[in-house]
Amino acid sequence: MSRLFPGERRVWATGGGALAILLVVLLGYLLAPREAFTGSNSVSARDGVAIVESGQRLCVRRVSVPAGTGQVRVRLDTWGDPTPRVDLTVEPLGRSALHGSIEPSARTGLRDADIAIPVTPASPASVPATICLRPSGGKIIVLGRSQKQSNQLPLLLDGKRIDSRAALWFRPPVGRDERSIAAQLPQIVQRAALFRPRGVGPWTYWAILFVAFPLLAYGSLRLLARADAPWRRPRRLAAWVALLTFLHAGCWALVSPPFQTPDEPEHFVYMQYFAETGKAVDRSGDRPLYSSEEVLGLEATRMQSVIERPEAKMPWLARDEGTWRARHDAFRPPPPRDNGGGFHPAIWSHTPAYYALLAPGYYATRDFSVFTKLTVARLGNGVLAALIAALAALLVLELLPGRRAPAVAGGLFVGLLPMFGFMGAAINNDMGVNALAALVIYLVVRALRRGLSWPLAIGLGVALVAMPLMKATGYALYPPVALALLAYLVRRHRAGDLARLAGMAGAFAVAWAAWGQISPLFDRPVLTTPGGITPGTGFAAWQQPSGYLSWMWQTLVPIRLPFLQDQTIIKWPLYDIYVREGFASFGWYAIFFREWVYVVILAVCAMLIALGLRLLWQRRAALRERWPETLFVALVPVAVVFSVEAAFFTLGGWPLDGTPEQGRYGFTAITAVAAIAVAGCLGAGPRWALRLASGLVGALLALIVASWLLTLSSFYA
Repeated sequence: MSRLFPGERRVWATGGGALAILLVVLLGYLLAPREAFTGSNSVSARDGVAIVESGQRLCVRRVSVPAGTGQVRVRLDTWGDPTPRVDLTVEPLGRSALHGSIEPSARTGLRDADIAIPVTPASPASVPATICLRPSGGKIIVLGRSQKQSNQLPLLLDGKRIDSRAALWFRPPVGRDERSIAAQLPQIVQRAALFRPRGVGPWTYWAILFVAFPLLAYGSLRLLARADAPWRRPRRLAAWVALLTFLHAGCWALVSPPFQTPDEPEHFVYMQYFAETGKAVDRSGDRPLYSSEEVLGLEATRMQSVIERPEAKMPWLARDEGTWRARHDAFRPPPPRDNGGGFHPAIWSHTPAYYALLAPGYYATRDFSVFTKLTVARLGNGVLAALIAALAALLVLELLPGRRAPAVAGGLFVGLLPMFGFMGAAINNDMGVNALAALVIYLVVRALRRGLSWPLAIGLGVALVAMPLMKATGYALYPPVALALLAYLVRRHRAGDLARLAGMAGAFAVAWAAWGQISPLFDRPVLTTPGGITPGTGFAAWQQPSGYLSWMWQTLVPIRLPFLQDQTIIKWPLYDIYVREGFASFGWYAIFFREWVYVVILAVCAMLIALGLRLLWQRRAALRERWPETLFVALVPVAVVFSVEAAFFTLGGWPLDGTPEQGRYGFTAITAVAAIAVAGCLGAGPRWALRLASGLVGALLALIVASWLLTLSSFYA
């Protein structure tokens, strides 16, 4: 047993125990009955797409009805009126029509109507059909998505064309329409394997759940348990943290459905267009946004139909993938890959720096399917995630020299965070700026601890220029870095120190000038903010500082003080943005755990902050020598949060429909946050510090597998 579970027994006992207990809780979720579906037309119920008056007939054409369907679900609204009788007809191609209805009721407003029909045959797997609705005695509003794809037929309302999509779901017959996730896993993994690279099949997902995850869990706990072994070298520990993080992100690359991460279709556009042409995307809007190749993939996976809605299901019939292949193969030559690159708000202001990092993977798979290129690019992004986690470990080791177990814990706190792994497997330049930010934070702390060397000075100067080239959010780190360099100057002002500071400034100036020469080639301003203005100068916070401070209070604190202007906040933004969306929010911020999970996470975060403050108080004497690096690490997340909020602050008040900020914006400071979490563990005292860190690692591991199953079941069950 000592060979199988070497090192610190406290790690295995506490981390393994926390993991085991939470896996039992997860098993209860997997075994609980829940409503089951045989399929859907992969359209979310986002808009009212048709008002159907009494006696009118609304038809949805060319719908694949799965075998074993005994109910059709339609989302209806009656605008406050009682629900009328609704007759439904399913007209399969070449078969007898199937009829069903719901009786009138006093129920008003929005509802899901499950209309029973005779059960469809078990073979074939699906049949094309036309599905029609006819209300009697009142009108209904049918929900779906406005507009339609080029490969979809319009709705017909009494023969009149409506260019929209109605949302439909197909369910087993009454009495057999509830099944547990565990019972559905064989079907889930079959469905998830569609629209993937060749070679990926149902076996891949069994391997992720029963091979990759046990390796990830065992490797993480073993690394933490043996962190203080005398043969361990810091760089080797960081390398192992990076490898485990890459394994985590690599699994997410196949768990997340194609294009179902924030803004991924648009970032794929940029990567593809840059790799194909060597140019940045167009800023004027004169070009199409997506290439013909990507359009086929987006339409096949119904990207625009399912994003941002938790009830939406991905296409999961083999027939759907076959239709995509037929459309793709009908192009002679293959569909163009270089005719996209148009304007989109998510990408238009960015430089090509991040996308150039993904270009080698794109070239290697250029002649493969769009889904292969997407997956390989996701894996390339996972390399950046692995680098960030390794830098988190090195940062903690710099702050706590010789303390290898806390350093490993800090790296794992980053690498095992479910939302970080999810975004680590998403094509998104956030991970580019996060990587450079992690490097800058590490180099600044190293300089404050050891002094500037010439390589460090030059590297820091160049990294400060490169960071906002990945994304303009990198400018948020400039204020705390400036304060850190000022503190460095106060403490170290000998001739050699001043010379190296001058060298850092020179490296910054040379890198800045080099970008100034290159930027016109890509039609980009030197300053990478939208519009090329000085960072922060366009913020409304400067025009109304009192309003901004009121905004920040109501963002950070759930209680509004009586003298503050009500910003029409409908929820506690800090909780929604940085807890729910910062830890576990998948798809296009549509898939969440039950609320109690986030309440527990919030309580743990509050505990770690309190214990961290306790540590600072206990070691206040030592802080007199270590205050610059401690203050810098504490200021980094503050600067990032205040900068994000300043960018979204408006003089008109808080948006009524929620907050536009997203939790991933805080990942620019994630290595500093990990260091603060480690401080919280140490604040528990020598006896409990390692146990607390191990328990958190075990909890994160359980949250990872729960997140995978939540995502798969949401899209494919």
